[in-house]
Amino acid sequence: MTRTADARSRTPQHTERLQGYVYRRPLSGSELLPAVGVGVAAGLVAFYVTRLFLERTPLLPEERRTGKHHASGPRQA
Repeated sequence: MTRTADARSRTPQHTERLQGYVYRRPLSGSELLPAVGVGVAAGLVAFYVTRLFLERTPLLPEERRTGKHHASGPRQA
């Protein structure tokens, strides 16, 4: 059987609708607007949280942080 004959045998007139089958339709701009808004809001929140972490004040002054691996002090030998 060739591809064109096979494709013709599957036209919508010859197939039964499957139970629970949902087809996707193109969305208009007004229907996409809420999804775009949520995406922009999520991006802004991620940007804000990242900026907070990058700009936070260190817990220890610079001179006390040098040579330490964590805030509890230098490693014991």
